[in-house]
Amino acid sequence: MSEPLRFKRVTGAILNMLFPHASGALAEPPERAVTTELLAKDAGLAMEMAISLHDAEVRRRQSADTKAALYLAFLAAVIPVIGTLSPTVSDSFRNPVLAIDVVLFAIVLVYVLMAGWYAARATAPSVIHSIGEADLSDVFRDKDSRAATAIMLIDATRLNYPLNNKKITYVRLTQAHIFRAFLAIMLIVAVDWGTNVAAVIFEERQGEGSVLAEGVCSLVGLPHLSGAGELSYRIPELSDAPSCLPLSIGVGGAE
Repeated sequence: MSEPLRFKRVTGAILNMLFPHASGALAEPPERAVTTELLAKDAGLAMEMAISLHDAEVRRRQSADTKAALYLAFLAAVIPVIGTLSPTVSDSFRNPVLAIDVVLFAIVLVYVLMAGWYAARATAPSVIHSIGEADLSDVFRDKDSRAATAIMLIDATRLNYPLNNKKITYVRLTQAHIFRAFLAIMLIVAVDWGTNVAAVIFEERQGEGSVLAEGVCSLVGLPHLSGAGELSYRIPELSDAPSCLPLSIGVGGAE
């Protein structure tokens, strides 16, 4: 594999991981594997199985529509909340951490908008294949009406497969973007929390440095040797300034 092709595939995989998407093309329905003559051998069982398959496909479509509608309502309620929490762009120029927050919030908004777009596509009206009046007239013209009905139900079911699969794909893409938006919000919280902790630690260290710079001060005068070789102290007046020693010197003398 050539390097440009490998780089293109790796880039595409990373982009698909960050921003998953699906092709808008509709897959072809599966080919029918049974015939009317085959189902006529046990028309009752064939009718029962065809109804079961058709009902299962109807439930799949209804479940996808319900989930997509719930996600769309949830996103419509979340977007105003995210808008109130987002930092202003003017603050980002004064604080690099807020600049990171602005970028992350922009990514969150992109995820939320894409999730809403996929949810809206999932709830959009689509074609539904079922048995109609014209089909019923053809059924009763057949020698075995039950086998003919089972064939028509199977045809409607297999034609609905790609339509329902596309709808379910949009629902899963909605879930994927909501999950990524949640991870981005957690990353914002982690950045803010880490910044606050680092600021507190930095302020504490700056406070310790100021104590070292100020040193140790006392109102009592510094000791000095008298003529007899004894240490003596002088009590200063109220107007005198306090005597100070750097902390490093005081510690060195104690050691």
